[in-house]
Formats: sequence, structure tokens, C-alpha cells
Amino acid sequence: MPETQLLTLTAKTNRQGTFGAHSVNGVQYQMPDAKLGWHITTWPGRDPVNVYWVADGRFYAVRIHLLTEPENKIQLEMFDEIFYVAPDERAAVLHAIATWEA
Repeated sequence: MPETQLLTLTAKTNRQGTFGAHSVNGVQYQMPDAKLGWHITTWPGRDPVNVYWVADGRFYAVRIHLLTEPENKIQLEMFDEIFYVAPDERAAVLHAIATWEA
């Protein structure tokens, strides 16, 4: 079983759009070390729906735990880095993040 990290994060912004053939929804969170990362949900207009944590251009497997108190916070359970993401999906997600951060 992969080693996990459980982090409590604060939401900064929420964005969505269509990039190439993929719909992408992203919520940007601030990490405890003040770095920013994105909880990304993406799909190519139909199933499958994929969920990632993306930080510094790297994709990770995650599980999100919503917190009712305090507002705008989640607990992020981060797993190992995902080394294979379909090239068109990776490009769409990275393009979306670059657009949203510009």
C-alpha cells in the first residue's frame, strides 16, 4: 500500500472550462508550506471521470475529505505520483492550470 499524506488545505479559487476535448474543473488550494496546488476533475465529454492533485506540473492520486468546519477547507489524502496520464489529457489539464494562473 502506498504511503499517504493527510493535509488540511484552504481553497483559494475554483475554475472550470473546456480545453481541447476535455472538460476540466479545478479548485486551487494553499498547502501548509504556502505552495499552491490544484484538485482537478477532468473528463472527455463522457466517462471516465479522472481526479488528480496537480502541483508543479506533477500529477498525484488523491482522496478528498470535505470538512464542514471551518469553511473552504478540505483534508487531502495524497498518494503516489501518477506517471502515466494520457498525453491529450495531461496537455489539457496543464493548459487549463496555466490559463487560470495567468
